[in-house]
Amino acid sequence: MTKCLIPWSNIDIDAQGDISPCCKFKFEGQTRQNITSDKINDYVNSDFLQNLKKEMKANIWPKGCVRCKTEEENNIKSKRQLDYERYTDAFDNYDESKGFITASIAYGNTCNYKCITCGPDASSRWRKEYKDVYNKDILPVEIVNENTVDDLQEHLKNIIHLDIPGGEPFLSEIKKQKKFLRQHIIDGTAGNISIHYTTNASIFPDPEWWEIWAHFKEIDIQLSVDGLSERYEYIRYPGNWNLFNQNVNLYQIQEQKHNNIRLSVSHTVSAYNILYLPEFFDWCEQVKLPTPWCGKVHSPIHMRPTVYPDSIKAKIVAELQKSKHSDIPNWISLLETEDDSKYYEMFCSFTARHDDYRGLKFGLVFPEVDQMMEQYKN
Repeated sequence: MTKCLIPWSNIDIDAQGDISPCCKFKFEGQTRQNITSDKINDYVNSDFLQNLKKEMKANIWPKGCVRCKTEEENNIKSKRQLDYERYTDAFDNYDESKGFITASIAYGNTCNYKCITCGPDASSRWRKEYKDVYNKDILPVEIVNENTVDDLQEHLKNIIHLDIPGGEPFLSEIKKQKKFLRQHIIDGTAGNISIHYTTNASIFPDPEWWEIWAHFKEIDIQLSVDGLSERYEYIRYPGNWNLFNQNVNLYQIQEQKHNNIRLSVSHTVSAYNILYLPEFFDWCEQVKLPTPWCGKVHSPIHMRPTVYPDSIKAKIVAELQKSKHSDIPNWISLLETEDDSKYYEMFCSFTARHDDYRGLKFGLVFPEVDQMMEQYKN
């Protein structure tokens, strides 16, 4: 294992305000700081972070880094590897006096979609459905307020890269986002900073965004899409496939106009779409989008692509083996080596429950998978 610099160089603040080393880190019982009630220094000086750094220095895989470990064992590039590839010079010349040089800030969980693989923590649109189905209310959170803005500005003054996920980033606390970015323009540091957005592409940014972005080194707008056509609308409920395509075209026009704008694609691989990976790669080629970055669903556990019983997995593998795309064998390897089938019935019951609530039918949208599941029953 090559050591990971992220515990020193990166801070992640999720849509509920919880602070962690990165978006992939898996907490298991540890006390977590939250930006709405704790200072960033509380996190920096915490026993948790100090112990994590000790493990890294000793070349030990921390338990919380299981996602990167699993991906690397299956020849899928992990966040640790991808970050080092992208920021090699900065990482090679890093010293601790610089503090955080990369950060991820979800400016709240405001979102207009309630993706089936998501939930109320990361999407406000989920709130009513979750309350109706589970009788539990997850309140929205204001991440950046008058008590946190100065703390963030102080600790992120040396950043070279900023991730802004969601919720939906072009809906969450827009004025505060723009104010934060304009401060870096005023400070003269914007030209050293790249920004990465993860958007569902249902909203096309207004002209003010493009004016602000012109001052920054690079703007990577990552289009997050987990299926095509009716599968897109099922997974990204209540998304509209036609609207998505219209906005993709608009983004491509802007990419051609601006030297510092680039598009990327993310595709979260789950039990819902693992069978359809080849056609998604085909689509990206057809519409001239970059090869997608594919990440595995880790949570909810019952939506992992490895949740199927062996007989269904074998059929999925047989279909994936027909693909010409070089990334597909890594996912075949994952299906053959990882087993989460003990959660299969949970996947089935969850899907049926939310289909009933939403007026949808899994079998009509994913008929090939549904047929495999019916054959398994018999």
